[in-house]
Amino acid sequence: MTSRERIQAAIAGEPTDRLPFSFWYHFRTEPWFPPQLHPDYHPPVHEAVIRTYIEGMSRAEYEFWHRYQPDLLKVMHDIPYEMTPDLPRIKQPDDWRRLPALEPHQGHFGAHLQMLQRLREMLPPEVPIIETVFNPFYYGVRISGGQLLSHLEQVPETVQVGLQTIHQNLVAYAQAALRICDGIYYAVSGASLDSAPREVYERYFLPLDRELLTAVAHAPMNVLHLHGYGEIYADLWEEPPAAIVCWSDRACTLSLAQGKQLFKRCVMGGLNERELAHYRREQVFQQAHDAIDQVGRTGFILAPGCALPTDIHPALLLAIREFAEGLRT
Repeated sequence: MTSRERIQAAIAGEPTDRLPFSFWYHFRTEPWFPPQLHPDYHPPVHEAVIRTYIEGMSRAEYEFWHRYQPDLLKVMHDIPYEMTPDLPRIKQPDDWRRLPALEPHQGHFGAHLQMLQRLREMLPPEVPIIETVFNPFYYGVRISGGQLLSHLEQVPETVQVGLQTIHQNLVAYAQAALRICDGIYYAVSGASLDSAPREVYERYFLPLDRELLTAVAHAPMNVLHLHGYGEIYADLWEEPPAAIVCWSDRACTLSLAQGKQLFKRCVMGGLNERELAHYRREQVFQQAHDAIDQVGRTGFILAPGCALPTDIHPALLLAIREFAEGLRT
């Protein structure tokens, strides 16, 4: 099987020639990454910086794939959500009304689309790629310096105007990305007790998250990622509009087996991203075997529950690949 065929079979709940696998990490800590594109840097970004990002990110993602050969290449969206010079950050509640509409083919979104197109041309066609899209909760926290929930409590109608703007920008971007990619990895923040009260997420953010996934439902390899640790509000996502579901099953209240039964979808996970960097090869294998004992070989992609540390030793990533490639029918 090719990687594409292997992922398609996993989604369909059909047998694969060997266990499909994936993993990913951020590139923003690497030396080539422009400091002007770190989230806390707000002056206008010059074209040369954008070009460095496009070239550096496409090269880094390609080299990552070439070295580790994951069946599903999850592309990291390490360029920040774009703000304007007159509104570099949300400071006052009324600022939420000032957020602009963003054209997906311009600015930071446009730069990342160019990077995706370049990466797609570099990769073999049988390698599926999925683009990461963070949700309005994630970006709302980022651009407000962590004031999202307090602003939402003070003036919910005003904040909702801004959240709707972010949401529409993300929908337009995700649809543009799908002209290049095989799916969207939709990273849902806020759906866990460690990030927001359940009633707040359910009232203000769940409808937006469902709407985005519905808007891109035509893509064959969409992933719903429920980001959070401890208690996650998984029951709000029973049988979600996505082909694959991923969450930190080793660090939350929902096990891999429970999730597969709840979501009735292909599940991706089984490895503890918070501890993996400290494991030995044997521990990686033990955890992977345990994951298979929970959910079986079909409808399963071996992966961490979220991003791995960028400085993780390559031998541990190669151990994941070794395990998956050794588990053949």
